[in-house]
Amino acid sequence: MRAALEPLAHPGNWRLLAPVGVAVCLLVLGPALWSPQHVLLASGAALAAGYILFSLRRALAAMVVLTVALPVHVIDSGRLPLGLRPEEILLVAAFTFAFVDLVYRRGLDFTRARPDGLVALFLALAALSVAIGLYRGNDPSAVVRNARYAFYYSAFFLAVQVGEERVAARYFVPVCIAAGLAVSAEYILEFVGAIDLSAGSRFVRLGRRQGVFLPAALLLVANVFLHDPRRWGRTACIALFLFMGVALALTMGRGMWVAFGAGLAVTAWLREAGRPADSRRLWRAAVVAAALAAVLAAGILSFQRLTGAAISAHAVERSRTFVDFSRDVQVLGRILNYATAAETIAAHPALGSGQGTTLTSYSFNPETGRFETWTSWTVDSLYLTLWLKMGLAGLLVFTGLCVQVLRRAHRAFHRATDPATRAFAAAGTAITAAMLILGLSDGSLVNGRFALVFAVLFGLLARVADQVEGRGAPAAAATPQPQGMS
Repeated sequence: MRAALEPLAHPGNWRLLAPVGVAVCLLVLGPALWSPQHVLLASGAALAAGYILFSLRRALAAMVVLTVALPVHVIDSGRLPLGLRPEEILLVAAFTFAFVDLVYRRGLDFTRARPDGLVALFLALAALSVAIGLYRGNDPSAVVRNARYAFYYSAFFLAVQVGEERVAARYFVPVCIAAGLAVSAEYILEFVGAIDLSAGSRFVRLGRRQGVFLPAALLLVANVFLHDPRRWGRTACIALFLFMGVALALTMGRGMWVAFGAGLAVTAWLREAGRPADSRRLWRAAVVAAALAAVLAAGILSFQRLTGAAISAHAVERSRTFVDFSRDVQVLGRILNYATAAETIAAHPALGSGQGTTLTSYSFNPETGRFETWTSWTVDSLYLTLWLKMGLAGLLVFTGLCVQVLRRAHRAFHRATDPATRAFAAAGTAITAAMLILGLSDGSLVNGRFALVFAVLFGLLARVADQVEGRGAPAAAATPQPQGMS
């Protein structure tokens, strides 16, 4: 068979070259009938398909990068069959490849990792919330739109199948950082294109939802810098940290700033907690956190000086709402939305109002400069969203899932001996803590496409924690360090 196929597969065979050339022309010229953007989408889809073919690991990596880096307007411009989104097509492909691998290569040897039971229970509650939403007469299209994000957590099981310690720490960490760099480049290039560099008096806040991933990417880089500096070198880590830090500042997202600050504090504390007990010093952790924050501030101020935009002035003005929230009408509108959500929750506290539930409340419209009646399908709070749509049961199960991932990542950090694994576990601990804090004012863990990214991250952390715990002794006990060594 191979001997018969070799002449056909020869590069000089015109019977092979002709159809390939026709296919390439159709791939470029066909989408060009609509717009140049469709050419990029079609060619990008073809490249992605060739890259991920029959590889679960590559499919998950492509899914993470695409979910994080692809702008919303690009996704909306390409209308896919059945209303599917690019990340959902990759998710279906990943499940297909996982099934093939499980049946034909692994003999139905399905890998499990705690807390997969909580993930399964959360998915079951999500299915129940769909039934409740339909029973309560919610719009079926809104039910499907809401529920899809909860079911993204099925990707947890896919990540567990490929999340061996080395793969998670040495393959997916660069993938996530690359995705964060892509988002940062979009922010910075859009900002530089929007301001007048000659006058420097105009400031444009960028409200991209992609900025939610920037705290996670920054914490990954910070932990590689602290726990595995030989991997890329400290200079490269600092450059990555500064570049993405500028993008985080441009978001003007107060919740993201607070979440990143909390994650940075956890990162510094973990570095000190990784030492033997008799050599731990709290002041060193404070110095590390302050030094990283100072480096980031210096980079932001340098960028401000280069562009002439008053980033610091706008940041200070927005930060004043932490002291007096009445200064910001948008914050007041959000509080009114919280009150409306609380009234709806009180009607069905146990199982919630189901997927597709909408809220009608007053919110400030910056275009008209006044409060107007708005109808929204979500709440800017992870916990209120879960309670509203999935009831107290969904809230407790999902929060328990996050806490379990946090605890197991923390334990894996103390037990791991490989620097790359320690950096990944520490970053996972800091990111999970940061996202739980961000959940007070943002629901990205269960609302929107980023639920898919965090589902993969949770699966990788769970698998790595299982492998590290299976080896036994904590790193500090196995390899004691002299006092004063890092």
